[in-house]
Amino acid sequence: MWFLNQETGCTWEVMDQELTLRLQASGHYEQVEEPQPDETKQEAAQTKVQATKNMKRTEKAQIKEEQETAHE
Repeated sequence: MWFLNQETGCTWEVMDQELTLRLQASGHYEQVEEPQPDETKQEAAQTKVQATKNMKRTEKAQIKEEQETAHE
């Protein structure tokens, strides 16, 4: 399944069922169709630094979501 992060505009393919369920329940992500090849080329053009920053941000967002869920 593919998800769009509404805050960053990044589209991610998610294979893990547990993560898919969390993203579907989150208001920050929207399930979308698989991106077209031209969009994939743009994503591939990211530098390693940009990809690392995005990954760190995603990890922080995931931790924050888990903490919010734990408090509820």
